[in-house]
Amino acid sequence: MFRGLLKYGCALAGFLVITGVAAPRPAAAQGVDFGAGYSFLHDNASSQNFPAGIFASLGVSANSWLSIVGEVASNRKTFDELGEEITLKVDFYGAGVRFKGRSGAARPWAQVLFGAARGRIAFAGLSESGSEFAWQPGAGVDAYFSRSVGMRFGVNGRFIQAEDITATEVQVIVGLVFGGR
Repeated sequence: MFRGLLKYGCALAGFLVITGVAAPRPAAAQGVDFGAGYSFLHDNASSQNFPAGIFASLGVSANSWLSIVGEVASNRKTFDELGEEITLKVDFYGAGVRFKGRSGAARPWAQVLFGAARGRIAFAGLSESGSEFAWQPGAGVDAYFSRSVGMRFGVNGRFIQAEDITATEVQVIVGLVFGGR
């Protein structure tokens, strides 16, 4: 399934380049932004909060209103159960498009990313992990307080497609963003 998605992703990227939406431009003219910071995750199925988390994203502007984006996030939770320490961890790796707006120093955005979510549980010296296809729509705002540095605020919904169910998660991110203005 992952190979099929990769083929469709490459076909979409080729289409965007051919149609000029993502036409290559000189490096000096490209808007590149990098964001990183804190990530809070809530898993709806288990009603678990994952308060320890980080995210990082990189976006390359195709034009004034569209960027090609890659993002990674990692959230974890550790707690004691019957005297044993249990660690739950969820990682997300995705790429997609971000639609950007402008409003002075604020730049609202909406995005959709496609990739994989990897879950891991560790208990009593044993661990189990697995990866599934996931897609993540989200929205937020980059609020710039200088020409190239700002704060990123965002909320993402994550849909993880397992064999016969769809798990849902909500992610809140707060961090710094560099460039892209």
